[in-house]
Amino acid sequence: MREARERLGLNVTDVAHQIKLAPRQIEALEADDYQRLPEMAFVRGFVRSYAKILHLDAESLLAVLPQPEAAAVQPILPSVEVPFPSPLSPQRQNLILLGAALLLAVVVVAFAVWHLTTPQEKTETAQVETPLALPADVQVIPASPVAEASTMASAVPAVSAPQPLPVAAQSSVPAAKTAVAPTATAKPVPQPDTSAKTGVLRLVFGEESWTEIRDRDGKLISSQINLPGSELRLDGRAPLSLVIGHAASAHLYYKGKEVDLKPYTNATSEVARLTLE
Repeated sequence: MREARERLGLNVTDVAHQIKLAPRQIEALEADDYQRLPEMAFVRGFVRSYAKILHLDAESLLAVLPQPEAAAVQPILPSVEVPFPSPLSPQRQNLILLGAALLLAVVVVAFAVWHLTTPQEKTETAQVETPLALPADVQVIPASPVAEASTMASAVPAVSAPQPLPVAAQSSVPAAKTAVAPTATAKPVPQPDTSAKTGVLRLVFGEESWTEIRDRDGKLISSQINLPGSELRLDGRAPLSLVIGHAASAHLYYKGKEVDLKPYTNATSEVARLTLE
């Protein structure tokens, strides 16, 4: 690629400006210095964009790149064969159902017998007799035996007015204390930080594409290569900064609306760079 660039009379700065890369990345790419380059998925995108400027076959250049390490294949645990119950004959099924019904009937009968034979506890209400005091101006005169007999024979029960409780009785009854509940001090509820906006981001890829997405703090929340037909969903703190390789085949949806990538895509490198508020 360096020889092809020199034949076209281009310097590193010209190439870096056209494909939106740093000059140090162009130099590292031409020197096969992969320690100074990002992941191999991004390197493949750099090579594809660089080859288009140099009018070279991108596939032949991609074929000589170091292949990314294959993902560790998780061992497949041997399946445990669980024998399924064989179909039971109708006669055996009827016996099982009959046994279950008998067991349920025994439980119901045992519960009913226990409920009927258990003595019910009765709550006895204690009655407290409070002596009544006569008024101070009422005198009790004992009746003679003859008068008492005649009075009992012809006495008509009289309705007596209710007498007030004696002072001693009133004082002996403890006054009901009113419990005063302590007043709870309402603590202010912290309000959520509404300054940080979040939004649902969705990318659909028609062809192989690499992406790099950062949130408002510059934190990298996604950096990967996406296979054709795959889909990427993210939810980050806006504004979100996006770099999308091979953007012509990608479709971006933000908060349920599709975002047109053409105004943000470099026609030469097919790399889209944009910020979503």
